[in-house]
Amino acid sequence: VSFAYITGGFFDLLGARPQLGRVFREDETWHQPVNIAVLSDHFWRTTMKGDPRVVGRTMRVDGTDVQIVGVAPPRFAFPVADIDFWQPVAWTAEQRANVSFRRAHWIRAIARVRPSVPEATANAQLQSVVHRLSAQYPETNSKMGAEMQPLHDFISGSARRPLIILLGAVGLLLLIACAHVGNLLLVHAAGRQRELALRLALGAGRTRLVRQVLTESVVLSLLGGAAALALGVAGVRVLATLQPRGLLPVKSFDIDWRVLLFVFAVTTACGILFGIAPSLWGQRQQPASALGEGGRTAGVGQRMRRWGDLLVVAEVALALLLTVGAGLLVRSFRELQRIDPGFDASGVLALDLQLGGARYDSLAPLTSFEHDLVERARAVPGVASAALTSSLPLTDLGWTSDFSVEGRPRDDYATEVAHREVSPEYLRVMRVPLRRGRMFTDADARGAERVVVVNEALVRRYFAGKDPVGQRICFDRVPDSTSTWRTIVGVIGDERQIAVATEPRDEIIAPVAQDPQQGFSLIVRTASVPTSMVAPLRGVVRAIDPNLAIQRVRTMNAVRSASLARDRFLMTMLLVFASVGLALAIVGVYGVLAQVTRRRTREMGIRIALGAAGAEVRWMVVRQGLRLVVAGLVIGGVLALVVTRGMQRVLFHVPPSDPLTYAVVGAMLAATGLAAAWLPAYRASRTDPALALRAE
Repeated sequence: VSFAYITGGFFDLLGARPQLGRVFREDETWHQPVNIAVLSDHFWRTTMKGDPRVVGRTMRVDGTDVQIVGVAPPRFAFPVADIDFWQPVAWTAEQRANVSFRRAHWIRAIARVRPSVPEATANAQLQSVVHRLSAQYPETNSKMGAEMQPLHDFISGSARRPLIILLGAVGLLLLIACAHVGNLLLVHAAGRQRELALRLALGAGRTRLVRQVLTESVVLSLLGGAAALALGVAGVRVLATLQPRGLLPVKSFDIDWRVLLFVFAVTTACGILFGIAPSLWGQRQQPASALGEGGRTAGVGQRMRRWGDLLVVAEVALALLLTVGAGLLVRSFRELQRIDPGFDASGVLALDLQLGGARYDSLAPLTSFEHDLVERARAVPGVASAALTSSLPLTDLGWTSDFSVEGRPRDDYATEVAHREVSPEYLRVMRVPLRRGRMFTDADARGAERVVVVNEALVRRYFAGKDPVGQRICFDRVPDSTSTWRTIVGVIGDERQIAVATEPRDEIIAPVAQDPQQGFSLIVRTASVPTSMVAPLRGVVRAIDPNLAIQRVRTMNAVRSASLARDRFLMTMLLVFASVGLALAIVGVYGVLAQVTRRRTREMGIRIALGAAGAEVRWMVVRQGLRLVVAGLVIGGVLALVVTRGMQRVLFHVPPSDPLTYAVVGAMLAATGLAAAWLPAYRASRTDPALALRAE
């Protein structure tokens, strides 16, 4: 189970009223441990089967009895989505008075700002507190700060910008679709000009004709909207399962009344706008002129033709903008795939374990378990090497602290340096290069001289031009007689700790034998398929402790893939949107030129009858199509240069104005536009003059 420690008033501050029981009181926090808990709604419904008598019952968690006092409201999840229950903090006054407690940077404060106080004012008041604490506690608070952050931004985190990009892509695709539908309706209406003119000449009222055309377009639009809504409901459910872990901080994707209202409004507006415009234009001309215009003269009303051309240009421009965005993400993803994470993920399997309860409440059983686990895992047939690590690369930063170097001034220290604990075989399993010095050995056990290795990122920052091997460090800002000194014995290559796209952080690595951890991962390298080692390794864990459950099993290739999941998902979605938008734009170009060609059949027949070559007729049609495509490319290119600046934070080593992406996308759109224009031109060039002259 996963849990979080909170203080009294936490649920009340967030406006979360329990659906069963109660929440914590102020007198149940900050004092001696109070073994009570509030369950999450998800845990209550799944594990506890929604039993309403759960309040007052006792759970046994890690060897400790915990009494359930309440159940949180549905969908309540804070600070992360997978919390199972909350417990009150249990730090005594002596613990809180300790200097080390002031280094607890993993604790977050949450507050509600008064409605009448602007956020900037509240933050300014917070900064005054920060400055006072810095002056009062220089050992822990100097060079450290605090900033207010809206709760929504904290929860959404790094998902906000990708979601905004997806929302923008959906908006662009919607505009392309609306322009496409409008173009089709305009072409359809243009083809009916003679029909409408005949109806007017025979005495039909203009208002009745408007109602007829409007009814047809709105009904078609609403039918399309209903079909799209059904597809959207199914599509959202699929996306909910395909989205990478952590992209969306919500678990429910229900279609609510606002979505329904939006779909209805968009479809109705599209039907009205593009249905009523042609009919209103038709009212302004006399039946005789409309009949003449549709006869031996031009083929289509000039106004509708111009609007049709404008809509095609808009489609091409928006399709270019959407495709450029997708192209930039494709280039960025390729750059990410080329990044060396600092280790070799092939053939490595990781098993996550958490030791808890009374059996592992001291260092001796922890050390014994970890030693036996590595030795027995190494003896499994097919395992080349095995090791332990407190934190897998590409998953977590681990814990952080300050550190000072022996012999340096008091104000020369580092903050927020990452830490990990590993066993001696770690470099061999992960194939991380040793740059200088040595790696840990079995002699670096508890009771021996404290040693660490550091990564190259830390050496570049704090030992530039110097050899760090042999230097002594401690995890205090101001060393004193109580400080624990550790000797740097080696320098290893940089591993990316958080994600492939995140630069390596400064890191200090200690032997797990000297700093045993209750939570760690067993990693093994094998020449066979890594997943084939799952069953034998489960047997190893069961042989040491039959009651211990393996929390998670994954290959390091899967870990690396998961690190790229958000970028891959965003790229895939934009590629799908861009493909649909491009298809709509090309069909729009083809549709307009096909209709224009059809309406100019007599003209082309006359040209061919008078001796015009097929190439001349083809070029006449293709030229008109290219003019529309080129105009759309120019406008779309300018828009893309402006809009894609907002993608800078989700791109990796690719500028928003990447010339290669623009050139490739532009050439692709130009080529497909040319193909869309050539097909109706080819048909026109093969027109039989005799049939063309008899055509209406």
